[in-house]
Amino acid sequence: MDAQSPQDTQPEEDSLYSDWKKLYPKYQTGFFRNVRWFLLIILLGVYYVLPLMRWDREAGLPDQAVLFDLPTRKFFLFDLVIWPQEIFLLTLVLIFAAVGLFFITALAGRVFCGYMCFQTVWTDMFLYMEKVFEGSYRQRRMLDDGPMNMNKFLRKTGKHVSWLLISMFTGGVFVFYFADAPTLLNQFFSGEAPTAAWFTLGFLTLTTYTMAGFAREQVCTYMCPYARFQGAMFDEDTIIVAYHPELGEPRESNRRVRHDHAQDVGWCIDCGECVNVCPVGIDIRNGQQYQCITCGACIDACDDAMAALSKEHSDLHPARLIRYTSMREMNEGEGTTRFVRARILIYGLILGVTTAAMFGYFLVRSSVDLGVVRERQPIYIPLSDGGVQNNFTARILNMSHSAQLYKLTVEGLPKATIRVATEVKYAADGSPLLPVESGKVLPYRLFVKQPRGEVQSGQREVTFRLVAQDPSGGETTYESVFIGP
Repeated sequence: MDAQSPQDTQPEEDSLYSDWKKLYPKYQTGFFRNVRWFLLIILLGVYYVLPLMRWDREAGLPDQAVLFDLPTRKFFLFDLVIWPQEIFLLTLVLIFAAVGLFFITALAGRVFCGYMCFQTVWTDMFLYMEKVFEGSYRQRRMLDDGPMNMNKFLRKTGKHVSWLLISMFTGGVFVFYFADAPTLLNQFFSGEAPTAAWFTLGFLTLTTYTMAGFAREQVCTYMCPYARFQGAMFDEDTIIVAYHPELGEPRESNRRVRHDHAQDVGWCIDCGECVNVCPVGIDIRNGQQYQCITCGACIDACDDAMAALSKEHSDLHPARLIRYTSMREMNEGEGTTRFVRARILIYGLILGVTTAAMFGYFLVRSSVDLGVVRERQPIYIPLSDGGVQNNFTARILNMSHSAQLYKLTVEGLPKATIRVATEVKYAADGSPLLPVESGKVLPYRLFVKQPRGEVQSGQREVTFRLVAQDPSGGETTYESVFIGP
């Protein structure tokens, strides 16, 4: 026997990586496909139409319904205007979005991925255009395997041109959210658009074209972190797409065998249609897999196959071979899915509190904001007439759409007077009148004096009240302290 080299005796190691294989998902019609098209039209319709809508506002304000005006640092949402000082609202929105995703996942798995995720929405559009230019999934595979000729060149060119147009339209509409849409559109055609607009358009065109045209299932499987941590939010009552082996096994594709041994074979005819239609290329019959985006395409495909066996979903056969279900329903004897449970209630409570906090803020918000800071040095100033003075700095934000004149008073400090370091007008009662332009924040240094006879030692709570002379300017208060000897 010949001596073996060390390399021959070493065991083969399994690679942790596998070569990427292009998927050719079949376009499957059916109930869940129609639901996906309905949501796609709604979501894209909202995305594309919103920046083009006009909205009547006061003179000098933009008439675009939804506009994120970065130069002026204002967000216009129909009748609502969000100011830079209200950036904390972004925190509430992010909390709402995150908990909302947790809520949907705990309730119905990755249904967000399958029906509403922007990656899924644009990939569906690209796959449809691919079908239009290159044909069915079998024709697409044959076209890719065949040699380059004029037919293949024209089909490929048409497909990629349509992808680029969709990508450019996507990027262009996104930019319209940050500038006046008609003006920016004219600037694009005339070549006078800002550099930032051109860069954003190019970047989003490239990323949409790449992710929806080529990466596709790689985004859902490897790039999206949601696929990795979703399992932590699943429980036995989470709705998932599942194959029911008790109905489908043993599989048999031979018609004669199925006819002669009808009682010994399952419903599954091993046609592979559930794999052919899957956008991420998995076999749902292998059990729950993190790549599954819960889109329901395999359910539509299996329903068609069951119809061919006269086992379509009906009163005679109430259960689908592949269907939306839960692990509790799949495990016999454990009962039906519980939609009301602890984590659902907790997520729902957080969503409710967050929503109430945002609505509550807008119900009580004022068009003016006041902040008052007491100077620490000196703590107080004794006056020659026996009175006491404290110095403050007041910052006033005018969030109305016009210049305002505010009257400032102090409450909780009998017979106190306010003087301002800068030259301003005073009302008949001696209160200062402070002018502030729309959208501006102005600081005013205040000298608050309490006369002899009213002075008390120690710390006293006081309230600064700011009232606009024009009712549209609103009013607000700020709690502070006044310190005596």
